[in-house]
Amino acid sequence: MSGLNILNEKSLEIDPQQWCSDIETFIRTKFIESKKDGILVTVSGGLDSSVTAALTTRAVGKDKVTALMLPERFGNPEANLYGKLIIKQLDIKSKKIYINPILRSLKIADLLLTFLGGREFWRNRIEKVKQKKGDEVYKGYLKMLRGERVETFQKYTSKISGRQRARLLYAYKYAEDNNLLLVGATHKTERSVGLFVKCGIDDCADIMPLKNIYRSQIFQIGQHIGIPTEILDRTPNPDMVPGVTDKYVGYLELPVQQVDLILLGLENKMTPKEIAEQVTLREKKVLEIQEIVRLTETQRNPSLAPIMTVKTTKNE
Repeated sequence: MSGLNILNEKSLEIDPQQWCSDIETFIRTKFIESKKDGILVTVSGGLDSSVTAALTTRAVGKDKVTALMLPERFGNPEANLYGKLIIKQLDIKSKKIYINPILRSLKIADLLLTFLGGREFWRNRIEKVKQKKGDEVYKGYLKMLRGERVETFQKYTSKISGRQRARLLYAYKYAEDNNLLLVGATHKTERSVGLFVKCGIDDCADIMPLKNIYRSQIFQIGQHIGIPTEILDRTPNPDMVPGVTDKYVGYLELPVQQVDLILLGLENKMTPKEIAEQVTLREKKVLEIQEIVRLTETQRNPSLAPIMTVKTTKNE
């Protein structure tokens, strides 16, 4: 048994005031060290990017922060609405760049994906079609990680990944054109289970202040610093996957709070059986999450290379 004996909602409680202070100090220090003129934060209207933008503004002041929005022209209007909401609350400069031109040039400008992505209206209809075909998202995700071919799932995954990489290209170009430090908003939960795009906007940046924090803890920070309720109440929405308005429920069939507890248990060397008993789940489900963490290791560690050693001989 590990040092962690109990898994419940209190297991992930933090001191938000202290954590905010530590994160803001980190941002301020790295900004000073960078010798840049300001900071660029990509804003999507979700909780993670909103908290990142708010902490960055608190760390260096609103005059040093620019929010970059990278929507698709026919994308989810909610992302645009909530992105503008946090920008207005923080009173920071903003820039909006539509990414459609590069999507067309890469031949990944799928209008259906763009228009339906993340929209609540279409979720039930699309889910019924997928279930009829035996093509639920969580099954396709696990099969793909295991090396099985899932044609439809992989086709859409490729296009969705391309969109996030296109956003990264735009973000770094804008940051370098204006001598800005790029700040990203990825976090520990999505990275642990591979729900991010390797070399995408949710993977690469100059600094990632929330990278070692679970999403349940980001929510606590958001409450503490006054993120608007409309954003706090949003589901973890990828905004680009048809029929998926909560990526943890869609890809893992679990709410993010349970995912966080499982990950915390695994991090503390608890057995799957112990975790399952304490979070009231079947052990099989915990084993699946454990397998996903293992199978997505290469996503978290790109550009793997062998460790080489030089053998030396003593001079006679």
